[in-house]
Amino acid sequence: MSNLNGLSYHRLIVPYAKVSDMQEFQIDVFQDISLLDENKLKEYSAVIFQREIYVNGKSIDLINYYHSLGLKVIFDIDDYWVLPQTHPLFKVFKEFNIVKQTEDILKHVDLVTTTTKHLASKISKFNKSVEVLPNCLDLDDEQWESNKNYSDKVRFGYIAGVHHMVDVRILQMPIRKILRQNINAMFVLGGYNDNDHYKYYENVMTAGNLNSNSYMRINSMPVHDYGTAYNHTDVSLIPLEKSDFSACKSEIKLLEAAAHNNAAIVSNCLPYNTFPSDTAIFLENSDVNGWFKAIKRLSSDKSLIQDYSQRLKEYTTKNYDLNKWTNTRKQILRSVLA
Repeated sequence: MSNLNGLSYHRLIVPYAKVSDMQEFQIDVFQDISLLDENKLKEYSAVIFQREIYVNGKSIDLINYYHSLGLKVIFDIDDYWVLPQTHPLFKVFKEFNIVKQTEDILKHVDLVTTTTKHLASKISKFNKSVEVLPNCLDLDDEQWESNKNYSDKVRFGYIAGVHHMVDVRILQMPIRKILRQNINAMFVLGGYNDNDHYKYYENVMTAGNLNSNSYMRINSMPVHDYGTAYNHTDVSLIPLEKSDFSACKSEIKLLEAAAHNNAAIVSNCLPYNTFPSDTAIFLENSDVNGWFKAIKRLSSDKSLIQDYSQRLKEYTTKNYDLNKWTNTRKQILRSVLA
């Protein structure tokens, strides 16, 4: 695997650490598997990759090599590989022909694991051996223990990585309307890095610095700690541009909100609207007044925040339990290695 990031943390490190804890399987993690010689590779039954195997067009050669040694190849992918032209990485994907490379990989591996049924339907066009293993949080991890910091304002948080400018734009007018009024709300931006993406997010969250007293910045933290940012929030803002690409994303932002007992205001689109309608406030992206009213209402009604957060917590606890899905993952591994 490559250097540890949010993707590898949630899709490989956390779930396979749980599998390894159950002792039936030994899981070893390598920064660069190409450094292992043939004899070392033969000690294993399978290799697992996340998102890519080799970006320079040699993936199929490597898959064939692993197969020649008797290894199964498992490929995990959590995002749609066909990017919209507005995506910052569109040109890079086109330059390296990532779409064809990804589809070739899908055709040749023994098993594909992914996050949602919707993305699995895309994958199944290239490989019928696809299993849905949703993202789950390890609630024993300290960063997912809710320990709210006190605030006299209701705090609305947006905590995300880069490449979300089109999503954050959905919040621009609702936040501007809120900050023009005397409403008991604060906006919190989590994950800040000093780059153009986060500077744009900050401009939206402050309405162009209209009211800096109603804004809080939380800098980027390592993947093992970033969840603690939610302790400075009461409501999660989860905007998402509706598109074929975004529909293939996972529901993890709702899981993070639930872990920290947050209510959520969220775009009414896949993947989020697979959740029951009473677990969050679901709004159309174009409904500026709806987003404004939802923020305004929750800013004056903490009991309503509690109601939404409790229903969200109950649903995610039942459906996204890491131990339950670890058992499912073990069954899948047994099957592919049989």
